[in-house]
Amino acid sequence: MKKTFLLTFLCSSFLLSGCWSSREIEELGLNVGIALDKGDKVAENMGRVEETPDSSGFLFTNTYQYVNISAVPSGSKDGGSGQKQYVNISEVGGTNHQIIREVSLREENPIMFQHTKVIVVSGDLLKDTSMRKLLDLFLRDNEMRLSCIVLVTKGSAKEVLNLKDPSVIPSLRLVGIGDNVYRSTKILKPMTLTRLQGNIYSNNSYLIQNVVSKSGEVRFSGAAVFSGKTNKLIGYLKEEDLTGVTMITGEAKGGIIKVNEGKKGRQRDFEIKTIKSTITPKVLNGKISFHINIAAQGRLSENWFLSHRPINQVLTQSEKEIKKSMEQRLTQALKMTQKKYKADVIGLGERLRIKYPRTWEKVKSNWDSTFANVPVTYSVEVNITDYGYNDPKS
Repeated sequence: MKKTFLLTFLCSSFLLSGCWSSREIEELGLNVGIALDKGDKVAENMGRVEETPDSSGFLFTNTYQYVNISAVPSGSKDGGSGQKQYVNISEVGGTNHQIIREVSLREENPIMFQHTKVIVVSGDLLKDTSMRKLLDLFLRDNEMRLSCIVLVTKGSAKEVLNLKDPSVIPSLRLVGIGDNVYRSTKILKPMTLTRLQGNIYSNNSYLIQNVVSKSGEVRFSGAAVFSGKTNKLIGYLKEEDLTGVTMITGEAKGGIIKVNEGKKGRQRDFEIKTIKSTITPKVLNGKISFHINIAAQGRLSENWFLSHRPINQVLTQSEKEIKKSMEQRLTQALKMTQKKYKADVIGLGERLRIKYPRTWEKVKSNWDSTFANVPVTYSVEVNITDYGYNDPKS
């Protein structure tokens, strides 16, 4: 009996001993964002005795953004003492893995990538090397979640992760802005590591959202264009160009189409409620062509031009103007992707592959060059389903 009791006691002591492998949250290096820039003088500023490893080769700088656990005291409801909610640490090296180990010479806590939300890559850095090489470690490492999103910036990636508002964690703000895709046609579907990996290894050209930083503020502005063959940055699309692209691809979920009726002060805003894109490939006598149909429904949300015409005439005229404005965006988007960059970032090749697989096998090895000369036509349908309150005098 005593032996049985003793055995039960010993087993219980192991089972009820709590989280024996637990660590205090203050001891964890919770990383939420990473910025990749060209190599700078970080190593010299740190006062190293020896030269930077591999200093004769390719160098770049990584900035790791940690959650500042001590910024908000326990039980605080007002944001604490005004300390920044994040801490940024930069280090230089020749590979991502090397840089991570260099951080170990400065910080006692290892970097935890399980909570990384965003990776921002400088366009200047992408001029020297490919996206595949820069993110190879993160695509291989099982610590990094593949739901992490990737952004590009023309300027300094480090500055994108540095906001003037101390109560905001920049990485989380970037993710939040990306969630506004249903509010604007100028926001791309988030490029996660999973989607990026698919584009890289399928040799498809692709777009990544561009973000700009100025005076401690950030803004999504256009997109970076990447070649499917080289995975290198080849240029940028402006915000209006991106609107045309998202309408073609069907990624547009909502947003405003602004229309000017020729004179100052005669603006109209069309708020997109639903938009559908249908891309139809055709192969006739070995020649490839595409037709794109865009059907949009929405509301006349703002009208600065008051007319005395009946409302049905006003709506008909507005639909014509909105259609013309959308067609201009489509024309510009096709001009930039086909003629300037010669990169199929709008997914026409995928539609061809699905409908005409045999034709696709013949052209897929050099598709971007073929895409540049393929005839593409389009049609636009606009239907205003709501115009809100209407002044009887207008």
